[in-house]
Amino acid sequence: MYSIFLYLVTEVLLGKGMSRHEYIFEKLLNILPGFRGYRKKEYVREDDKLVREYLVKVLTEAVRDLEDAIANIAEYDFKTAELFDNTLRDLRTVADKIRWAEHGYSPHFNIVKVREEDLAKMRDIDSSLVENVEKIRDFVSDIKKESLLKNPVRDKVQNLVKLLDDVKVKLVEREKVLKGWSLG
Repeated sequence: MYSIFLYLVTEVLLGKGMSRHEYIFEKLLNILPGFRGYRKKEYVREDDKLVREYLVKVLTEAVRDLEDAIANIAEYDFKTAELFDNTLRDLRTVADKIRWAEHGYSPHFNIVKVREEDLAKMRDIDSSLVENVEKIRDFVSDIKKESLLKNPVRDKVQNLVKLLDDVKVKLVEREKVLKGWSLG
């Protein structure tokens, strides 16, 4: 088996028949004790990163739409535009928190380890974050449409604040999971 392993490593390093040998090499690595679990955790971490990038992208769209809506609203209701401007700051803050949020990595000698079940909890939290962030984007898009028609939108400020608060709660839950605190 060692000679096969050495042969495959040599083939992969030399670049001969990369795709077939790379696949076989991956299968061999999965045989090694502990390596499969390590790989699974890495895939979950990579998924987490992709989800956070998506969340930031959606929130950036919402920020742009809210900026446009505020400009429209300021033409006919300056007080409401100020209220939405305060909410816009919160929206940007939430986007930044997600952008720079901790991910599922813990160095080998770190006191708090991110366990596989914690990564699964993070995946559940991230799934609900996706739903909440998409609701925010859709809600802000509707506000923008209403502002173009110069319809009153002051009553929608509290709804948007509530949606943002839901995301903030999920971010706190996520941080607790990563720091090893219980969610009980």
